[in-house]
Amino acid sequence: MAYRLCRFWLVALSPLLGLFGPKPAGAQSPQSISVSLPGGTDSTLPVENDRGYPTIPASSLTPLGWTVAGDQVEGEVVLRHRTGLELRFWPGSPFVSWDEVLIQMVNSPYWNRETFYVPLQLAVDLFPGFLPDAYAFDEERYLLLAEGAEPARPPSSSPPSIPIPRSEATRLPASGPEPPSWSPRDGERAATVVIIDPGHGGDDPGAMGSGGVAEKDVALSVGLALARELSRNPAIEVRLTRDRDVEIPIWTRGEWATEWKGDRRGAFVSIHANALVGRAGVRGFETYFLSEARTEHERRVAAAENTTLAQASDLASTGSDPFLDGILSDLRAFDHQQWSALLAEEVQRELSEFHPGTDRGVKQGPFAVITNALMPAVLVEIGFITNPEEERLLSRDEFHRDAALAISRALERFLERYPPGGIP
Repeated sequence: MAYRLCRFWLVALSPLLGLFGPKPAGAQSPQSISVSLPGGTDSTLPVENDRGYPTIPASSLTPLGWTVAGDQVEGEVVLRHRTGLELRFWPGSPFVSWDEVLIQMVNSPYWNRETFYVPLQLAVDLFPGFLPDAYAFDEERYLLLAEGAEPARPPSSSPPSIPIPRSEATRLPASGPEPPSWSPRDGERAATVVIIDPGHGGDDPGAMGSGGVAEKDVALSVGLALARELSRNPAIEVRLTRDRDVEIPIWTRGEWATEWKGDRRGAFVSIHANALVGRAGVRGFETYFLSEARTEHERRVAAAENTTLAQASDLASTGSDPFLDGILSDLRAFDHQQWSALLAEEVQRELSEFHPGTDRGVKQGPFAVITNALMPAVLVEIGFITNPEEERLLSRDEFHRDAALAISRALERFLERYPPGGIP
């Protein structure tokens, strides 16, 4: 199912970040939120803080007309209102599908024994923000006012759209993989364009962790955070190959990037999470640039990321493909490979400054997603989703922001050295 993504909604809807965001040393979350229901009935939402951020049991929303469906085996949990409105959660992922609109929360829901916990933000921020005629939150009294607990519109409608700053990448149309239209900021094109490619998406989840975290969700969250960071620089035009949970063909991503770049200076960054089935102890981060794979590990990673292509089995067995070989030859002639290797080094260096995992270094391989992005291009594996400890790390919003900051710094350092006119 294809979702729209209301990006960066926190800017417009969240004056309450201090309540459910990171806490200063010694700060305490409220132990409960009072709920005022119609007819003078009162209830409470008990607040837990066992994972460092405030949550409430999803079952505590029952007096407000919600029921919980799902279990730890199925993975997906649904909160269904008596009017038919559905919210879908994936434990360990900060995304919630709000009546088929994908929204990113500050923290992730999770199971603790037999109880499913959702971030407190759902009740005190999302409910009042998206259903203002049904809910209001009094922060001073920690009081949630429910006016009948009825949605403000028919359940089939979507939450209000949130304005997106011009400097951020445009959203892809819901109809399918077509290049998004774009209006240049202030009537002029920036001299530099950076294309961010969150890996996988839609029916292609990528690698999956044992805790249910999907590579596609991690890649999208980091990609959006990176777009936000880079958009602060008015000299850079930022593009995203996807900004929602939709599948984009591998070859199409590079084609779009090349078209968007045109004759300008550009760089392409594809974001992924690594996997090694049967070896849960392997962890760490590595950055790839396009070239022939030299080792079995490089061939394995390339084959895994190229799995949607018909030639994936050939790549896994031989590490070579005639079509890819031709593209590699052309890229070497244009000297993109040298600059891609430099960009990979910068990304790896910045990630090593904060990442607790093993620095696995810069590597190379025949990745389809970056073969036809005719510019310096890298593929970043930001952690092993098959390592339980690293899977938990990859599910955290703080890690997504740190990774985005690191890649942003690497790109800006790289662009200081890359020729102003790029490579012709």
